[in-house]
Amino acid sequence: MITIGTMPQKIKRFFKPVKNQVSEHVFGYFWSMVLALCLGHVSTIDRLVKLLRNSPHRTNHGEFLWRSDWDESAVMQEIALDILKSILTRKDKDLFFIIDDTQTLKRAKKMEAVGKLFHHATGKYGTGHTILKVCLHYRGVTVPWGSWVYIKRDQANPLDRDFKKLTELAAQTIRTAMLPPTLRVTVLFDAYYLCPTVVNACKERNWHYIGVGKSNRWFKTDSGWHKLGKYGRNVLSNSGRWVSIPGLRTTQRYCVAQRIGFIKGLGTVKGVFSRRRGDKDCVALITNDLSAPMKTIVSHYLKRWSIEMLIKDEKQHLGLGDYRVLRYRAVVRHLCLVDSAYACLTHLGIEAQRAQGQTKKTIVLRLEPISKLKESMHQIVWQENVKDVVRYSHEKPVIRRLEKLLAA
Repeated sequence: MITIGTMPQKIKRFFKPVKNQVSEHVFGYFWSMVLALCLGHVSTIDRLVKLLRNSPHRTNHGEFLWRSDWDESAVMQEIALDILKSILTRKDKDLFFIIDDTQTLKRAKKMEAVGKLFHHATGKYGTGHTILKVCLHYRGVTVPWGSWVYIKRDQANPLDRDFKKLTELAAQTIRTAMLPPTLRVTVLFDAYYLCPTVVNACKERNWHYIGVGKSNRWFKTDSGWHKLGKYGRNVLSNSGRWVSIPGLRTTQRYCVAQRIGFIKGLGTVKGVFSRRRGDKDCVALITNDLSAPMKTIVSHYLKRWSIEMLIKDEKQHLGLGDYRVLRYRAVVRHLCLVDSAYACLTHLGIEAQRAQGQTKKTIVLRLEPISKLKESMHQIVWQENVKDVVRYSHEKPVIRRLEKLLAA
């Protein structure tokens, strides 16, 4: 089993922004836990501590999660901004700020902020946490921005927290995000977040937004009030045209049409209606960018799929839902560590592209999947372990054997 002793040289650059945000004591716990998440298969504290050499008792790591003094949101956002600045280019000005939520099922009744929820993946009710996820998408690279645990109204006072709806949390992340002013920011979200609370936050920042309108939502045009679903089907059948639109991985054909109209609470908006060949229902995309072409609106919204892939990768490979801590603060910090681990692997992928000269040659970067990047991280840590043995061993045959293995 590979264990972690010292920080590998290849990823020291990634952790540099964190040093300015936390104490030296906290920094030692932070980088080792993030690296353990990048290597491990299960993300409970017991399992992660076993990957660390010369590590203190697991209870020390538990206290690091809920008692130590550091701002998890500030740390994560510094990491995200550092990665973003490393790939900035004048050729691409479009940055996507993507909002979504996910659920983790938990049985522990004493775990703070646990409540009844509808689990979308299983289609059943259960108990657990609802988590608001936000990420940045730029040049084909997805970078986590933060994770927030939703607290129900009756749980807010005991936890000494202010109650905020999911839409209010989303609006808060938009208002407080400090992003490079040279970029055009477009906020992407699904139908749940297409509401005045989130839309007004976008307008305050002068950001464009694109969201899905529910089929039963009323849309006013010159001919009167219409429900988006039925109206969209009629518009596509009468004036829709077929175009090829690139997605995250492939280019597909869509039938598209657009209309300018009014939605109560949102104001004047543009509705872009689209459907793929073989689909009966259409998708109504609502945006405040009235001048953008239909093809651009659909192409931009397809990038929202990147946050779905991020959530899936964090659950499958980084243990997003594997935490067994009871305190609310520890849960939030576990999510921060998982986001940081994803960002660390993304940094590894970007550096691999940079070594090949791809960061200057192409606008869209094609990084390796997270599973492949985890394998690369295993190799880096293994090489660091071999170097440690060579550095401190006085047995020449052992050193020669390890050097041959390292060369292989």
